[in-house]
Amino acid sequence: MGDMANPLPYAVNPLPFAGKVIAVTGASRGLGLALSKYLLIRGATVSNAPVSMCATSADNLSNAAKEIDGELPDAKGRYWTCIVDIANLDSVRSWIEETVAKFGKLDGAANVAAVEQREIFPITDLDPEYFARLVNYATYGTSAYVAAKHALIGLTKVAAFEGASRRVRVNALCPGCFNTPMMTEPFNSSQGQFFLNKDNIPCILKRELPETWEIAGSIAFLLGDEAAHVTKASWFVDGGWTEGTYSSG
Repeated sequence: MGDMANPLPYAVNPLPFAGKVIAVTGASRGLGLALSKYLLIRGATVSNAPVSMCATSADNLSNAAKEIDGELPDAKGRYWTCIVDIANLDSVRSWIEETVAKFGKLDGAANVAAVEQREIFPITDLDPEYFARLVNYATYGTSAYVAAKHALIGLTKVAAFEGASRRVRVNALCPGCFNTPMMTEPFNSSQGQFFLNKDNIPCILKRELPETWEIAGSIAFLLGDEAAHVTKASWFVDGGWTEGTYSSG
């Protein structure tokens, strides 16, 4: 039956991330914070880097640390917070180098950071410099959103190919809408304001919007050993939104 020293390969591991170091961007709130908690409770050491573009990001990061300490008191000492501008290569490189210097290695990374965009407008009205930011951050909005996603998926495939010889896996998680404060606010378009919710999103699974921890579970799977042979994949966790869009015309 196996034992603790020699467990069966399909035995349940309650701490699958024990001893692993994972870097997470956008970790001060929303999905990034949920993922950090998800990994910490499963044994990981997490280096959290929130987006530092918002004036309140330092406050968000402080609040996130308090929330983690309150919910997971045994996680103290297993996470490190750092203000990072992910649009700045030197800032990102410095953060990763500090993470490795502090913990001795890096086992995985999840880029969850995003910039919130509430306006919907035609591609002809799009500023070229703003488009560059969309590609980097995959924000909500405009026709550039679609182009940004294609760019991200293409980058994922190339990075997976180039990293394979070093046993580096690269995957893209493609979530639909999930339950965050962002979803309670209206979006603006030339036709007026509108909301995205379970009633007007064409998902084939008619359920409430998923919670952030449910999406975090899928990211954790891709980061973990159970996904050791998963790479170059676009992993859809959207309740069938993509399929529903095709079938609804």
